[in-house]
Amino acid sequence: MDIIRMIKNREVTEADLLEYVTDNNIDVAVAAAESDLATEPILDIAAHDKDRAVRRAAACNKNTGIHTLQYLSKDRNEEIAALARQRLEGDRE
Repeated sequence: MDIIRMIKNREVTEADLLEYVTDNNIDVAVAAAESDLATEPILDIAAHDKDRAVRRAAACNKNTGIHTLQYLSKDRNEEIAALARQRLEGDRE
């Protein structure tokens, strides 16, 4: 079974996700950052990734914490920054 399918099927541990979110394969890193099993520390790592797709996945994940969203709200990519700001606004309501 390939890694992405394992992530989507929730057949991974937190330690696995930590490894996968830093994977050189962007598709694997994005899948890890999108996972509902990803914890705040894993998503914070994803938020600091050089790849825009990984940071975007972190901005969209429901488990991303407020501090990480605040960091992403200043992202150099306007789409990611806007997503993070929108999530922060939603948390205030």
